[in-house]
Amino acid sequence: MRLESLAWLTWRQHRWSIAGVSAFALLATAALLSTETGQAGSLLMAGFYGLMAQLVFGGVVGVFWGAPLIARELEERTYFVAWGQDVTPVEWLRGKALVLGALAVALGALVGAGNGIGGREWAWAGFESSPLVQAGYAALGFALGVLIGLLSRHVVTAMAATLVGFTVLRVLLAVYVRDHYLPPKRLIATWGETATPPGGSVELGSGFVGADAEPVSVAEACLGVNADTCMRGKKFAIGTYVDYQPVDRIGLFQFFEFGVCALLAAGLLVLAFRVLRRGGTWKPSRSRRRITPEASVVVLTESAADGEDAQKATTTKAD
Repeated sequence: MRLESLAWLTWRQHRWSIAGVSAFALLATAALLSTETGQAGSLLMAGFYGLMAQLVFGGVVGVFWGAPLIARELEERTYFVAWGQDVTPVEWLRGKALVLGALAVALGALVGAGNGIGGREWAWAGFESSPLVQAGYAALGFALGVLIGLLSRHVVTAMAATLVGFTVLRVLLAVYVRDHYLPPKRLIATWGETATPPGGSVELGSGFVGADAEPVSVAEACLGVNADTCMRGKKFAIGTYVDYQPVDRIGLFQFFEFGVCALLAAGLLVLAFRVLRRGGTWKPSRSRRRITPEASVVVLTESAADGEDAQKATTTKAD
Protein backbone atom coordinates (compact mmCIF):
# COMPACT_ATOMS: atom_id res chain seq x y z
CA MET A 1 0.00 0.00 0.00
CA ARG A 2 1.41 3.39 -0.99
CA LEU A 3 2.05 6.18 1.49
CA GLU A 4 -0.71 8.29 -0.07
CA SER A 5 -3.20 5.50 0.54
CA LEU A 6 -2.05 5.08 4.15
CA ALA A 7 -2.29 8.83 4.67
CA TRP A 8 -5.86 8.83 3.38
CA LEU A 9 -6.70 5.81 5.52
CA THR A 10 -5.21 7.53 8.57
CA TRP A 11 -7.32 10.61 7.95
CA ARG A 12 -10.48 8.55 7.49
CA GLN A 13 -9.93 6.55 10.67
CA HIS A 14 -8.68 9.36 12.92
CA ARG A 15 -10.34 12.46 11.46
CA TRP A 16 -12.32 13.27 14.61
CA SER A 17 -9.37 13.02 16.97
CA ILE A 18 -7.21 14.94 14.49
CA ALA A 19 -9.83 17.68 14.28
CA GLY A 20 -10.21 17.86 18.06
CA VAL A 21 -6.50 18.04 18.88
CA SER A 22 -5.90 20.52 16.04
CA ALA A 23 -8.68 22.77 17.33
CA PHE A 24 -7.19 22.56 20.83
CA ALA A 25 -3.78 23.62 19.50
CA LEU A 26 -5.19 26.48 17.43
CA LEU A 27 -7.22 27.86 20.33
CA ALA A 28 -4.23 27.71 22.67
CA THR A 29 -2.01 29.48 20.15
CA ALA A 30 -4.61 32.17 19.53
CA ALA A 31 -4.93 32.77 23.28
CA LEU A 32 -1.18 33.12 23.74
CA LEU A 33 -0.70 35.39 20.74
CA SER A 34 -3.61 37.60 21.81
CA THR A 35 -1.98 38.03 25.22
CA GLU A 36 1.22 39.25 23.59
CA THR A 37 -0.50 41.84 21.42
CA GLY A 38 -3.43 42.92 23.60
CA GLN A 39 -3.62 45.06 26.71
CA ALA A 40 -7.00 44.09 28.08
CA GLY A 41 -7.00 42.40 31.46
CA SER A 42 -9.30 39.66 30.22
CA LEU A 43 -6.59 38.55 27.82
CA LEU A 44 -4.35 37.58 30.73
CA MET A 45 -6.70 34.73 31.57
CA ALA A 46 -6.58 33.62 27.95
CA GLY A 47 -2.80 33.57 28.21
CA PHE A 48 -3.03 31.51 31.39
CA TYR A 49 -5.16 28.88 29.65
CA GLY A 50 -2.73 28.95 26.74
CA LEU A 51 0.18 28.22 29.06
CA MET A 52 -1.75 25.33 30.59
CA ALA A 53 -2.26 24.01 27.07
CA GLN A 54 1.50 24.07 26.55
CA LEU A 55 1.96 21.99 29.69
CA VAL A 56 -0.45 19.27 28.59
CA PHE A 57 -0.27 19.28 24.78
CA GLY A 58 2.26 16.46 24.48
CA GLY A 59 0.13 14.35 26.81
CA VAL A 60 -2.99 15.09 24.76
CA VAL A 61 -1.23 13.88 21.62
CA GLY A 62 -0.06 10.72 23.36
CA VAL A 63 -3.44 9.92 24.89
CA PHE A 64 -5.69 10.61 21.90
CA TRP A 65 -3.38 9.84 18.96
CA GLY A 66 -0.61 7.53 20.10
CA ALA A 67 -2.31 5.20 22.58
CA PRO A 68 -5.36 4.20 20.46
CA LEU A 69 -3.36 3.82 17.23
CA ILE A 70 -2.54 0.13 17.68
CA ALA A 71 -4.48 -0.62 20.86
CA ARG A 72 -7.83 -0.17 19.09
CA GLU A 73 -6.84 -2.53 16.28
CA LEU A 74 -5.75 -5.19 18.77
CA GLU A 75 -8.69 -4.76 21.13
CA GLU A 76 -11.31 -4.91 18.38
CA ARG A 77 -9.31 -7.55 16.47
CA THR A 78 -9.51 -5.56 13.27
CA TYR A 79 -5.79 -6.06 12.74
CA PHE A 80 -6.64 -9.28 10.85
CA VAL A 81 -8.05 -7.06 8.13
CA ALA A 82 -5.66 -4.10 8.48
CA TRP A 83 -2.54 -6.28 8.32
CA GLY A 84 -3.87 -9.17 6.29
CA GLN A 85 -4.01 -7.83 2.75
CA ASP A 86 -1.26 -6.02 0.84
CA VAL A 87 0.42 -4.24 3.78
CA THR A 88 2.59 -5.64 6.55
CA PRO A 89 2.22 -4.53 10.18
CA VAL A 90 5.51 -2.62 10.01
CA GLU A 91 4.49 -0.79 6.83
CA TRP A 92 1.10 -0.01 8.33
CA LEU A 93 2.64 1.49 11.47
CA ARG A 94 5.32 3.33 9.52
CA GLY A 95 2.77 5.06 7.33
CA LYS A 96 0.47 6.03 10.18
CA ALA A 97 3.34 7.14 12.42
CA LEU A 98 4.70 9.37 9.67
CA VAL A 99 1.36 11.07 9.14
CA LEU A 100 0.27 11.49 12.76
CA GLY A 101 3.78 12.05 14.10
CA ALA A 102 4.57 14.78 11.60
CA LEU A 103 1.24 16.47 12.28
CA ALA A 104 1.84 16.25 16.05
CA VAL A 105 5.26 17.88 15.73
CA ALA A 106 3.86 20.65 13.52
CA LEU A 107 1.01 21.39 15.93
CA GLY A 108 3.43 21.30 18.86
CA ALA A 109 5.61 23.90 17.19
CA LEU A 110 2.50 26.00 16.62
CA VAL A 111 1.49 25.77 20.29
CA GLY A 112 4.99 26.84 21.31
CA ALA A 113 4.91 29.93 19.10
CA GLY A 114 2.99 31.99 21.66
CA ASN A 115 4.43 33.20 24.94
CA GLY A 116 1.96 34.18 27.64
CA ILE A 117 4.73 35.31 30.00
CA GLY A 118 6.52 38.49 29.01
CA GLY A 119 9.65 40.13 30.31
CA ARG A 120 13.24 39.02 30.71
CA GLU A 121 12.82 38.42 34.44
CA TRP A 122 10.21 35.72 33.72
CA ALA A 123 12.11 34.08 30.88
CA TRP A 124 12.79 30.79 32.70
CA ALA A 125 9.16 30.56 33.79
CA GLY A 126 8.23 30.61 30.11
CA PHE A 127 10.87 28.04 29.15
CA GLU A 128 8.34 25.76 27.48
CA SER A 129 6.93 28.57 25.34
CA SER A 130 9.17 27.44 22.52
CA PRO A 131 8.35 25.71 19.21
CA LEU A 132 11.31 23.38 19.71
CA VAL A 133 10.32 22.30 23.22
CA GLN A 134 6.66 21.78 22.35
CA ALA A 135 7.52 19.87 19.17
CA GLY A 136 9.81 17.60 21.18
CA TYR A 137 7.18 16.90 23.82
CA ALA A 138 4.56 16.19 21.15
CA ALA A 139 6.85 13.64 19.50
CA LEU A 140 7.66 12.07 22.88
CA GLY A 141 4.00 11.80 23.88
CA PHE A 142 3.03 10.24 20.55
CA ALA A 143 5.83 7.66 20.61
CA LEU A 144 5.12 6.74 24.22
CA GLY A 145 1.44 6.25 23.44
CA VAL A 146 2.19 4.02 20.44
CA LEU A 147 4.45 1.72 22.46
CA ILE A 148 2.11 1.50 25.46
CA GLY A 149 -0.86 0.83 23.18
CA LEU A 150 1.03 -2.00 21.50
CA LEU A 151 1.95 -3.57 24.84
CA SER A 152 -1.38 -3.11 26.64
CA ARG A 153 -3.71 -3.98 23.70
CA HIS A 154 -6.58 -2.13 25.40
CA VAL A 155 -7.51 1.43 24.50
CA VAL A 156 -8.58 2.76 27.91
CA THR A 157 -5.66 1.10 29.68
CA ALA A 158 -3.24 2.47 27.10
CA MET A 159 -4.64 5.99 27.41
CA ALA A 160 -4.40 5.97 31.21
CA ALA A 161 -0.90 4.49 31.22
CA THR A 162 0.26 6.99 28.58
CA LEU A 163 -1.02 9.90 30.65
CA VAL A 164 0.78 8.66 33.76
CA GLY A 165 3.98 7.80 31.90
CA PHE A 166 4.14 11.11 30.07
CA THR A 167 3.54 13.05 33.28
CA VAL A 168 6.36 11.19 35.02
CA LEU A 169 8.77 11.79 32.13
CA ARG A 170 7.83 15.44 31.96
CA VAL A 171 8.37 16.00 35.68
CA LEU A 172 11.71 14.21 35.60
CA LEU A 173 12.94 16.33 32.70
CA ALA A 174 11.69 19.61 34.15
CA VAL A 175 12.85 19.08 37.73
CA TYR A 176 15.97 16.94 37.53
CA VAL A 177 17.41 17.40 34.03
CA ARG A 178 16.53 20.78 32.55
CA ASP A 179 18.65 22.99 34.81
CA HIS A 180 21.75 20.84 34.41
CA TYR A 181 22.35 20.64 30.68
CA LEU A 182 25.44 22.78 31.34
CA PRO A 183 27.37 23.33 34.59
CA PRO A 184 25.94 26.32 36.46
CA LYS A 185 27.82 29.53 36.93
CA ARG A 186 28.91 30.45 40.45
CA LEU A 187 28.86 33.92 41.94
CA ILE A 188 30.94 34.42 45.11
CA ALA A 189 30.55 37.36 47.49
CA THR A 190 32.82 38.04 50.44
CA TRP A 191 31.48 39.12 53.82
CA GLY A 192 29.72 42.44 53.62
CA GLU A 193 28.63 41.84 50.03
CA THR A 194 25.59 40.15 48.56
CA ALA A 195 25.75 37.49 45.86
CA THR A 196 23.06 38.63 43.43
CA PRO A 197 22.83 36.84 40.06
CA PRO A 198 21.94 38.83 36.92
CA GLY A 199 18.27 39.53 36.30
CA GLY A 200 16.27 36.70 34.82
CA SER A 201 18.63 33.98 36.06
CA VAL A 202 17.41 30.85 37.80
CA GLU A 203 19.11 30.06 41.11
CA LEU A 204 20.11 26.45 41.69
CA GLY A 205 21.77 26.65 45.09
CA SER A 206 23.46 28.91 47.61
CA GLY A 207 25.40 28.71 50.84
CA PHE A 208 28.78 29.38 52.39
CA VAL A 209 32.04 29.13 50.50
CA GLY A 210 35.52 28.34 51.78
CA ALA A 211 38.91 29.73 50.86
CA ASP A 212 39.17 27.23 47.99
CA ALA A 213 35.98 28.67 46.44
CA GLU A 214 34.15 25.42 47.19
CA PRO A 215 30.89 25.19 49.17
CA VAL A 216 31.19 24.37 52.85
CA SER A 217 28.44 23.18 55.16
CA VAL A 218 27.51 24.91 58.39
CA ALA A 219 29.91 23.87 61.14
CA GLU A 220 28.55 22.03 64.15
CA ALA A 221 29.70 24.89 66.38
CA CYS A 222 27.38 27.22 64.47
CA LEU A 223 24.26 25.10 64.73
CA GLY A 224 21.49 26.73 66.73
CA VAL A 225 22.95 30.23 66.45
CA ASN A 226 23.14 32.85 63.71
CA ALA A 227 25.00 30.94 61.03
CA ASP A 228 26.26 34.00 59.14
CA THR A 229 27.77 35.59 62.25
CA CYS A 230 29.26 32.34 63.51
CA MET A 231 30.77 31.22 60.20
CA ARG A 232 32.25 34.65 59.68
CA GLY A 233 33.53 35.12 63.25
CA LYS A 234 35.17 31.70 63.45
CA LYS A 235 36.49 32.01 59.88
CA PHE A 236 34.83 28.81 58.74
CA ALA A 237 33.97 30.55 55.46
CA ILE A 238 35.12 33.54 53.47
CA GLY A 239 31.68 34.49 52.18
CA THR A 240 28.64 33.16 50.36
CA TYR A 241 27.95 31.81 46.90
CA VAL A 242 25.05 31.39 44.48
CA ASP A 243 24.91 28.85 41.65
CA TYR A 244 22.71 29.95 38.75
CA GLN A 245 21.90 29.49 35.10
CA PRO A 246 21.94 32.80 33.22
CA VAL A 247 19.03 33.85 31.06
CA ASP A 248 21.28 33.87 27.99
CA ARG A 249 21.38 30.06 28.04
CA ILE A 250 17.64 29.58 27.59
CA GLY A 251 17.77 29.18 23.81
CA LEU A 252 20.56 26.60 24.05
CA PHE A 253 18.78 24.71 26.82
CA GLN A 254 15.58 24.62 24.78
CA PHE A 255 17.53 23.04 21.94
CA PHE A 256 19.00 20.49 24.36
CA GLU A 257 15.55 19.62 25.68
CA PHE A 258 14.24 19.12 22.15
CA GLY A 259 17.17 16.81 21.47
CA VAL A 260 16.49 14.76 24.59
CA CYS A 261 12.80 14.41 23.71
CA ALA A 262 13.61 13.52 20.10
CA LEU A 263 16.06 10.81 21.18
CA LEU A 264 13.57 9.37 23.66
CA ALA A 265 10.81 9.40 21.02
CA ALA A 266 13.07 7.71 18.47
CA GLY A 267 14.04 5.03 20.98
CA LEU A 268 10.41 4.34 21.91
CA LEU A 269 9.38 4.05 18.25
CA VAL A 270 12.28 1.73 17.46
CA LEU A 271 11.23 -0.47 20.37
CA ALA A 272 7.62 -0.42 19.14
CA PHE A 273 8.69 -1.51 15.65
CA ARG A 274 10.79 -4.33 17.10
CA VAL A 275 7.89 -5.60 19.19
CA LEU A 276 5.53 -5.32 16.22
CA ARG A 277 7.93 -7.14 13.91
CA ARG A 278 8.40 -10.02 16.34
CA GLY A 279 4.69 -10.31 16.94
CA GLY A 280 3.25 -12.31 19.83
CA THR A 281 0.00 -13.93 20.88
CA TRP A 282 -1.90 -11.38 18.83
CA LYS A 283 -0.01 -12.06 15.58
CA PRO A 284 -2.40 -13.44 12.93
CA SER A 285 -1.63 -16.85 11.54
CA ARG A 286 -0.76 -17.16 7.87
CA SER A 287 -4.05 -18.92 7.11
CA ARG A 288 -6.05 -15.95 8.47
CA ARG A 289 -4.09 -13.24 6.70
CA ARG A 290 -5.52 -13.85 3.25
CA ILE A 291 -8.65 -15.57 1.96
CA THR A 292 -7.72 -17.22 -1.32
CA PRO A 293 -10.15 -18.02 -4.15
CA GLU A 294 -9.20 -21.73 -3.83
CA ALA A 295 -10.38 -21.76 -0.22
CA SER A 296 -13.68 -20.22 -1.26
CA VAL A 297 -14.15 -22.87 -3.96
CA VAL A 298 -13.48 -25.64 -1.48
CA VAL A 299 -16.00 -24.22 0.96
CA LEU A 300 -18.63 -23.85 -1.76
CA THR A 301 -17.99 -27.35 -3.10
CA GLU A 302 -18.31 -28.89 0.34
CA SER A 303 -21.52 -26.96 0.93
CA ALA A 304 -22.94 -28.13 -2.40
CA ALA A 305 -22.00 -31.73 -1.65
CA ASP A 306 -23.69 -31.53 1.72
CA GLY A 307 -26.79 -30.16 0.04
CA GLU A 308 -26.90 -32.99 -2.51
CA ASP A 309 -26.48 -35.62 0.23
CA ALA A 310 -29.30 -34.08 2.20
CA GLN A 311 -31.56 -34.06 -0.89
CA LYS A 312 -30.81 -37.73 -1.62
CA ALA A 313 -31.56 -38.67 1.96
CA THR A 314 -34.89 -36.86 1.79
CA THR A 315 -35.83 -38.61 -1.49
CA THR A 316 -34.95 -42.03 -0.10
CA LYS A 317 -37.03 -41.45 3.00
CA ALA A 318 -39.97 -40.36 0.85
CA ASP A 319 -39.76 -43.55 -1.24
